[in-house]
Amino acid sequence: MKKMLRHIMVVMVLLLSSTTAFTQTRDSERLGMALEYFTSGKYHESLLILERLDKQYTLNERFHAYMGICYFHEWDYAKAITFLERAMPTLEVFAPHERSIYYYTTGESHFQLEHYAEAIPWYERTLMVCYDNEKAHINYRLGFCHMFLKDWEGATSSYRASLAWYERYPQLEESRARIPQIKNMLKGCEHELRAMNAASQVTSDELQMPNNGQVRDIHVRDTIQADSVYTIDLQKLYERKIEVGE
Repeated sequence: MKKMLRHIMVVMVLLLSSTTAFTQTRDSERLGMALEYFTSGKYHESLLILERLDKQYTLNERFHAYMGICYFHEWDYAKAITFLERAMPTLEVFAPHERSIYYYTTGESHFQLEHYAEAIPWYERTLMVCYDNEKAHINYRLGFCHMFLKDWEGATSSYRASLAWYERYPQLEESRARIPQIKNMLKGCEHELRAMNAASQVTSDELQMPNNGQVRDIHVRDTIQADSVYTIDLQKLYERKIEVGE
């Protein structure tokens, strides 16, 4: 009886080992299939396999980056950011252009979620490793980020760079439409920049002491205490030499 039980246990162990090895072989084949789907642009099919394998084995960070790109193409930008940013520290050893894809996809995911400030550093990192003929589009995106943040100087600089790269690569598919568009946007940004600088100059001039030493009063609305308007006597403040920190 004991010998029979021992024999059964040995057979069960062998069967389990065989099943495990067979399962791992099949999963390895599935991983290869996921990569084939990924490289052929079938991101949905690739993601279905990668998600299942990640739950079972916890894939390495490069596969997590692939999953991030798949989520991006599935319009799930929040998950794309989560997977890509988590994987990024381990991806710095890879080829520059491969990294540029990860950087750009992360920046573009933030952009689509209207996280413009967060998108900027990822686009800037992309510019450092992408191909020259890709820089026109990256600067174009940066221009939008700065513009939406009302950073007119940054927007102007990025649009100028984008225009220069599009003019350098007129054969790009989007160049013909983008060049006149960017020129118009540049005019708008430069107008806003001039207006901002003019307003800043007026404010600066108003704060200067007139030649006769008199300072005009400024009317200020106290929105905390009441709606009434009261007057601050700036002349007395100057006479008392009150220091105001920046």
